Amino acid sequence: MKIVRLRKKCKFLIFVFLVLIIVLVSFLMWTSNDNEIDINNKTDIVSDVYKKINSSSIEIDFIKWVDSNYKGSISKMNALLNKDKYDVSMWHSVTGNSFIVLKDLYNKKYDSMDNVTIVKSKDVSTLSFVGDVSLADNWFIAPKYDERGGIEGVLSEDILSIMKNSDLMVANSEFTVSTRGNKLPNKLYTFRAKPERLSIYSEMGVDMVTLANNHVFDYGEDAFLDMLDAFDKYKIPYIGAGHNIEEAKKPYYFIINGYKFAFVSATRAEKFIMTPGATEESYGVFRCYDPTLMINTIKELRSESDYVIPIIHFGKEDSHELEDEQISSARAYIDAGADVVVGHHAHTLQGVEIYNNRPIIYNLGNFLFNDLEVDTAIFQIRIDKNGKLDYYMIPAIQKDCKTSLLSRNEKQKVIDDINSWSINAYISNDGKIINK
Repeated sequence: MKIVRLRKKCKFLIFVFLVLIIVLVSFLMWTSNDNEIDINNKTDIVSDVYKKINSSSIEIDFIKWVDSNYKGSISKMNALLNKDKYDVSMWHSVTGNSFIVLKDLYNKKYDSMDNVTIVKSKDVSTLSFVGDVSLADNWFIAPKYDERGGIEGVLSEDILSIMKNSDLMVANSEFTVSTRGNKLPNKLYTFRAKPERLSIYSEMGVDMVTLANNHVFDYGEDAFLDMLDAFDKYKIPYIGAGHNIEEAKKPYYFIINGYKFAFVSATRAEKFIMTPGATEESYGVFRCYDPTLMINTIKELRSESDYVIPIIHFGKEDSHELEDEQISSARAYIDAGADVVVGHHAHTLQGVEIYNNRPIIYNLGNFLFNDLEVDTAIFQIRIDKNGKLDYYMIPAIQKDCKTSLLSRNEKQKVIDDINSWSINAYISNDGKIINK
């Protein structure tokens, strides 16, 4: 009887085991078919998107790469294409990056570049620009910085908050950086700072400086070359100067809210030219007395960037009056493809122009430069996730070697003054720049 029971029990266990095997095999076959359907569907969607875009500049492998790196993006793209005709802005809609940025990432372009920074995206990102800054040891601001115990002695708390909270903060660095060299003979004002002064830029929240100006060569060749090394050592990106013209006109890129911004800088500030212009074989600054090279540079950048912003050191010193050459060259840069032109050098504010629906900020004046009392401003570009740009001027004042925001009434006076000097542009009470 025990043997019979054991045989029955064994048969039951074998039956259960066979059932489990059948169930497992069925499940695996069902899963395999489902995966095959998913793969086929995914392949069909990629192919559909490729056919609907129908562009020789877009490869199917690029679409596959986007699908792999941005989950669900190609399905979203397909849905958009079912509703509307292909538009290049669709890429940003489905991935958060522009087509240009996606192509750069696909080609691993940024891996080998030393002139690009990717900034974390926000609902609205802010790019801020200020005019002339001098941290020279033989001038006003650096000694006051020491005497007053640091950065809050020369910049107000509210100014620092704006600068540090900007996603990009750009300043014109108008002094050389070295412990070597002799000041240029027959030059009235010469500015030089010890290399360690560059750490102040970090305290200010400055992310990039322009060096295309008339004071970076105040102490000659050795000091100029030391300056380039010092900015590299302190890891502060700069534009507008270099060991040759290729370096001097080399752009710096910031990827902001998924869009690629290209920045270049040049100068046409000296009546008696003492600052050397860079050539193919020699150091110097990017000059634009003849605007042709800047125009061609902007055209080249236009094809590989979402936005191009030249920053120019120009204008008549201590005057709100615009020079004819200043106006014509700035407009030529817009015609070449610039989205915004930003200017400084005059040591005072000048007007704003809206030309072909794009702003020209002719002069931001002194920002943190000397002991004079002078109105200044922070120019801001605010960009949302759809790539819409808005422009603002935030009035401030440099007084007693310190820069501060203005009270409401004082702020309005500066806005009214800028409006009186402007061309086809109006700044509203909240500082927004509007096309008249």
